[in-house]
Amino acid sequence: MAGADGDILCGSVAIITAEDLISGAGWPAAVREILIIRLSSIGDVIHCTPVAGSLKAAWPHCRVTWLAGEVAADLVRYNPYVDETLVWSREGFERRLRSFELRAAAGMWRELRALLAARRYDAVLDVHGLFLTGMIASLTNGGRRIGMSDTRELNALFMDETAPPLGPHVIDRYLGVLRPLGIVPADRRMTLAVPAAARLAAAELLAALAMPAGKGLAVFAPGTTWPAKNWPATSFARTARLVSRDFAVVLCGSGAEAALGRTVVAAAGVPVANAIGRTGLLEMAALMTRADVVVAGDTGPLYMAAAVGTPTVGIFGPTDPTRLAPPGPGNAVLVARRPCSFCHRKACPAGAAACMADVTPEQVARQM
Repeated sequence: MAGADGDILCGSVAIITAEDLISGAGWPAAVREILIIRLSSIGDVIHCTPVAGSLKAAWPHCRVTWLAGEVAADLVRYNPYVDETLVWSREGFERRLRSFELRAAAGMWRELRALLAARRYDAVLDVHGLFLTGMIASLTNGGRRIGMSDTRELNALFMDETAPPLGPHVIDRYLGVLRPLGIVPADRRMTLAVPAAARLAAAELLAALAMPAGKGLAVFAPGTTWPAKNWPATSFARTARLVSRDFAVVLCGSGAEAALGRTVVAAAGVPVANAIGRTGLLEMAALMTRADVVVAGDTGPLYMAAAVGTPTVGIFGPTDPTRLAPPGPGNAVLVARRPCSFCHRKACPAGAAACMADVTPEQVARQM
């Protein structure tokens, strides 16, 4: 059954084939077909893209397949190092389990099992590390199942071997799975390919927002998935005021952050365009390709911006930037160190999230 944009749908599973497949001639003897399992989240999927790039650098004629969740699939759909994207809705599966729709969840699992049974991989790289992804890896035919050595949820029980990280950053953690294959990663750069249709949509959105001419473009992503990682809306608003002479500011994010966007706009006291909820992931990425700088906390849009080559200003508090911040000289990091910094808690135990609030708009503005 055909779906949108020519995707091939199989129940709750979609198969997306990249437009420009690399020729299968001259396969390396050791590994030919490789499956990467990384279902979500946005930032982690972006952090994982150097695994695909390093595979292609080492073995240009290998075939790389990526199993992604429904939300994150667009992030790898056009990746030049990924030949095929398999989409399985982890989100839908877990939602059905939580609501005790067990028959529907079992049906989704059967569809995934049938999809993987029709393929054979020489290596399966579990770069997610969950019990669930370990179970998914166990459904695959043949090949070495390689995981990460520092996972939780008993993921290692499903692996033939595990590999330690190559360094402290999460990118190095993910690249470690290549070590058992004898691959020395050639490049740590993150990749996010933006198709022409998304670029056109971003251009039309900016035209509709009537962004002023003669200024740079700054994209602010004020929301995150954790309350503790949110920089205050009033700080985003004051930053917009501070930079208003040099930058036109546009807000981006998901529809769930609409109220936050309205708060920033109301408090800014200068024109701020609000595009929150008006883009999908690829359109948001296209918007970032047109920006001079992106300001965000530790959230997916920060890594999307870095992956498309746009300079970023990242604000960190409960999570450690030495492990997570976008690498590269164009990506500034701001931290207000406190004794409780890097607690990695979704909600601040003290309630004030001072590690975030203590980063000042003046500090952010100086980095822009």
